[in-house]
Amino acid sequence: MAQTIVLITGANQGIGFEVAKQILESHKTYYILLGSRDPERGAQAAAELDPTSASVEPITIDVTDDASIERAAEQVASKHGRLDVLINNAGINNEIDIALARMKRQKEGITEEPTMPLAELRKLYREAYEVNVFGAAAVTEAFIPLLEKTAALPPRIVFVSSHTGSMGVRSDPSQEMYPRQHKAIGPVYRSSKAAFNMLMLHYAALFEDKGGKVNASCPNLTATNFARGMGGRPVSESAVNIVRLATLAEGGETGTYSDENGPVPW
Repeated sequence: MAQTIVLITGANQGIGFEVAKQILESHKTYYILLGSRDPERGAQAAAELDPTSASVEPITIDVTDDASIERAAEQVASKHGRLDVLINNAGINNEIDIALARMKRQKEGITEEPTMPLAELRKLYREAYEVNVFGAAAVTEAFIPLLEKTAALPPRIVFVSSHTGSMGVRSDPSQEMYPRQHKAIGPVYRSSKAAFNMLMLHYAALFEDKGGKVNASCPNLTATNFARGMGGRPVSESAVNIVRLATLAEGGETGTYSDENGPVPW
């Protein structure tokens, strides 16, 4: 039986690593291309998942570097000739340290918030969008030719999104997460994930006639390095819906935004 080739960006740690682990545990014919910016960390993570290298291959890919993306696509084309599943997992939240500093001030009884210079604010937006939006778009575009060569199964793309990108959760008081998500915090990350969701819908439409399955998943705030200790949810739980979407059969959904409990409001 032919292997199903899966590329996961930002997978040397955190949710991406756990997704790779769960796919390998539940789908024995899947082959993981473990994406990482750092070749050494990628190689270490791949060896941890599969010391035999039979099912996991590290691949260097920096989503902010077009040359790196092109080299990765060429490597996959040369060795495998196709890609069956793409998981756009790489992302950043460069506001977390700002939030932690704010919490520290509040504990110290300091209520006045420092004013951020406009140049610094603009830099935050550029950094977040460069990874979360532009990077995901560039990676997807680079791998479309290989996804169109998928063998037997429909091509699948998963965008690892966030509840914080939901305008419905943010604006509807009837939503369970509304009290937390309605707060006026995190505009950089939140807006980048809202844009990320629209990007997913673009590719869902693009692959619709090809039978492709393109969806977004919300893992929630997870206990990983990404969250700097602010997440409390086990990574094993956060990966479940991503794995489900990455392994959808021909009759599976497309163009959806969900978590393990079902659809998330746009």
